[in-house]
Amino acid sequence: MSLSVEEMNKQLPVANALPGEAVPYYMASGEGARYEINGQLVTVIARAADTGGIFSAAYISGGMGAESPFASHSIEHKTLYVFDGILHVWLPGESRILTPGDSVVIPPNTPHAYRMASHYTRFLNWMTPGGGEKYYERVGTPIDSHVPPVRPGNRASLQAQAEVGAEFGITFPNVERVAPSFKHDAGLPPSQSPYFLSAGEGERMVSYQTMFTYLSRPANTGSNYFAVHTKGAKTPYIPLHFHSQHTENFLCTEGRMWLYANGREMLLTKGDFVHAPAGTIHSFALDAHNTQMVGFLTPSVFNGFFEYFNEPTGDYMYTEGGEPYMDMEGFGRAQAEMDLTVVGPPPQRSAALDVF
Repeated sequence: MSLSVEEMNKQLPVANALPGEAVPYYMASGEGARYEINGQLVTVIARAADTGGIFSAAYISGGMGAESPFASHSIEHKTLYVFDGILHVWLPGESRILTPGDSVVIPPNTPHAYRMASHYTRFLNWMTPGGGEKYYERVGTPIDSHVPPVRPGNRASLQAQAEVGAEFGITFPNVERVAPSFKHDAGLPPSQSPYFLSAGEGERMVSYQTMFTYLSRPANTGSNYFAVHTKGAKTPYIPLHFHSQHTENFLCTEGRMWLYANGREMLLTKGDFVHAPAGTIHSFALDAHNTQMVGFLTPSVFNGFFEYFNEPTGDYMYTEGGEPYMDMEGFGRAQAEMDLTVVGPPPQRSAALDVF
């Protein structure tokens, strides 16, 4: 049974455990349900049971040469975002060599494959709607390790993967792997189609010492979600607020940031994750120079929010220094017109706060 907005306002986040219900929770890098599949470590950080069925998410890591066959998902819309190492990704008729910060958006029924091209590679697999983790549970072997196996033990044959995959709308088509193109991918397509996006690219906006970049828009994801990359200098907390109709998810990709949720303060560093369901009172602050994070907002009702108090830019880096400001008029307009309820001023860092 889902919690009401008022009940969610008071729900303290769970720490380093998948909660089994749609409540706020924090997952430190490396924590989650872990499985070995063909020498790779799959670390599930969100299941359908933890998100109200909205999405699932997992880190996939491995060494040089670890790979997947071509697979096509009839239901899931996916984003792969590289955290560490080098990842070679294939789509029909094209492929790219991806490095940290690069991403690929994959709509349903799009064959795709990957191969890890460095001694340690890690990427995020974001899947909407939720449920994709059940495939990993069925094909993989649960393990205690937080790193990929030195000597792979579990080898799932393509036939075994196909038999399980058929239950989840996954097929394994025979598609030619073409040589990589070293094209620089700079923009979002106007509709739902697969695309690569190079680190730092996308639709960019700036405000005081901060840059926001859309990695995907609702038009790219069937209105299921959109993704925003944020980078900036040290910044204070923004006003305390919550959303009634959408979920926000925060992944720190560089640096250090504070995330406040329902009275609990959490320090996030690279790879840490926070799930804030609708009704979670939250705020964030960047706590190190050039801190970066990726936010997945689902469903996509909050699209356009960042335009209310930021200016479009062709630059690739925010400007450091100057007088602190926040466009509170724009923030107030967003509150009046969007799924945003402000409940108080920015939280103050205090020893009285409950801190992870």
